[in-house]
Amino acid sequence: MGRAGSGFVGLSPHRQGLIAVIAAAVLWSTGGLFIKAISLDAAGVAMWRAPFAAVTIAALLRPPLRGLLRLGWLAWAIATAYALTLLLFVLGTKLTTAANAIFLQFTAPLYLFALAPFVLGERPSRLDALAVAVSFAGMGLFFVGRLETDEVAGNLAAAVSGMAFAAFLLLLRLPGCTPELRPQAMVLGNLLLLAALLGYTMAFADWALFRPGPADVAGLLFLGVIQIGVPYALFSFAIARVRAREASLVGMLEPVLNPVWVFLALGESPGGWAVLGGAIIISAVIVRTLLSER
Repeated sequence: MGRAGSGFVGLSPHRQGLIAVIAAAVLWSTGGLFIKAISLDAAGVAMWRAPFAAVTIAALLRPPLRGLLRLGWLAWAIATAYALTLLLFVLGTKLTTAANAIFLQFTAPLYLFALAPFVLGERPSRLDALAVAVSFAGMGLFFVGRLETDEVAGNLAAAVSGMAFAAFLLLLRLPGCTPELRPQAMVLGNLLLLAALLGYTMAFADWALFRPGPADVAGLLFLGVIQIGVPYALFSFAIARVRAREASLVGMLEPVLNPVWVFLALGESPGGWAVLGGAIIISAVIVRTLLSER
């Protein structure tokens, strides 16, 4: 044990929140690689991942689960936005490139800038606006000569996922969203996703297409526990300590790290434009964070 006030516990709540968001972004960034590797389609991945994520969030945060279905409108709204974010991102990743899906989902800060002043009373600073502009310019470099416009369905799903993610962030910051309600809503969202996709599978789809093999089970377990459950538990802790815009901005580290995992797992080296774009985004996030701390 160190001195009192040292380590993570000794940090200010705001810095604790920033560290938690960064850790969540690192874990989220593994999603594209594993979603692509699993042989199931988007509905199958989202359906089987959901119960693993629900159990992980419940085990880590231990929210009261009795009467979960009788929670109020805010919990159901958060759960719906959460479920749509997860489903549409998986769908976008399956139908278009993982890079496109992540880029389009991270249009969320733009919606937050438009809505946060009216919903949360959080007016963006010039520093926030500059950091977002620079980050989006950096992300654009990932797709110089590579942005595929013919995969309309996947791109549209990923873009709507960004809208759902923005709504999720806004709802989590409402005054009525308590530390207890956040994990309850996330567990509810996973159960809602599981029930909806299970019903869809039984009514309309060939069940054989949803039956995972051994390798798929390992990938789904990783996605549910490590890529969704743990980071959303971290995010639930963080969102009470940082602003919604700030969380979405720091979370832009996720699309930068995605090609790193692809390189480590598949040996695919990102191009020079992607390296430059990643450096710009990381620099923008670090500078914005340091200046805000001052």
